[in-house]
Amino acid sequence: MKLLIITNIPTPYRIAFFNVINRVLTQRNGCLKVLYAAASEPDRHWSIDLNEQQFDYEIVKGFHKSVAGLYVHFNPSILKKTKQFNPDVILYAGSWNMPTVIYSLLFNSFCNKKYKKIFWSEGHDGSRLHAAGIVPVVRKFIQNKFDAFAVPNQRSESYLFQLLGLERKPIILLPNTVDGDFFTKPTSWSEADSAIIKSKYSIPKDAKLLIQVAQIEDRKGIKELIQHWRKLENKFGYHLVFVGEGSLKDALIADNEDDTTIHFLGNQPKEAVRELLFSSTIFILNTKNDPNPLTLIEASYAHLPIITTQFAGNCNEIVVGNNGFVLNDFDFETFELVFLKMATASTIEMGALSFENVKTHFDIQQVCEHFLNQVEKI
Repeated sequence: MKLLIITNIPTPYRIAFFNVINRVLTQRNGCLKVLYAAASEPDRHWSIDLNEQQFDYEIVKGFHKSVAGLYVHFNPSILKKTKQFNPDVILYAGSWNMPTVIYSLLFNSFCNKKYKKIFWSEGHDGSRLHAAGIVPVVRKFIQNKFDAFAVPNQRSESYLFQLLGLERKPIILLPNTVDGDFFTKPTSWSEADSAIIKSKYSIPKDAKLLIQVAQIEDRKGIKELIQHWRKLENKFGYHLVFVGEGSLKDALIADNEDDTTIHFLGNQPKEAVRELLFSSTIFILNTKNDPNPLTLIEASYAHLPIITTQFAGNCNEIVVGNNGFVLNDFDFETFELVFLKMATASTIEMGALSFENVKTHFDIQQVCEHFLNQVEKI
């Protein structure tokens, strides 16, 4: 099988997945090609090494513009590139409303029907942005042209067919996943190792870390989390750590410089993020809107208990049993109660449950093999 993936930009969190997909396809006498609509987007602050990509890829020339906060890409040569590769299947990732996706989808729907067209959808009931007006009408028309949908869970499937009202199409299960080996906390990791990492960022060596890895933007619940944190009477020796960049960062640093338990570490390479996770005690993602955050999976591999919200699309797959809590509200009383429970619980045991869960359900090799098995049957 020849698989073509069309998506917006290269991202560090997709490289491992694409590498494994390519490896499995090669073992099956198939191949993968990825076409990127652009090299990057203005609000993406990560560092990425394209040499880590062990598959055929191309950044296609095109036109790029920011419209109402969205980054729009149009690549006229996408049809030519597709024809040259001549895939059996096209997996469209990124956004359904990217002009390049619409252009390719509609052309191949009416003029070249031999390609199987699959849309990788991670939306859910808590991430819908446009419920009225012309947008849902246009969306329904476009997305009904796909032959199948790849979704991470039942919640996303229900979103497509029940909430959006799309025509029933075949569903391919594709949980978001990461390089689990890279993020697995080694058994040799010690308190001394954690102390060294904390000292790099001027954090007290004996501090316990409540860490959030996310963009410093309003949709990540940063402001609410800080407000709740500052109201806590007893922090039980914890410090609140943010890893990431964003438009709110400088203002939040200035507003909270009087609180020595709050730390903004900026964007960090994945190796540093891994070390910070290993050195932390609890992971939190106080998001207001996240289709399927990979950071929850990374933190689980790092043996961390989880606090997140109902607006994380994979919250019910990540928080299972006694490894964490899912917040339904942003109020202080709920946060205080959950933090108190976590701060006085056995976080080591909770973190072990997180690890066992992702190792069982998010193993990257198994996810990729199962995904391709399903695609071959479409």
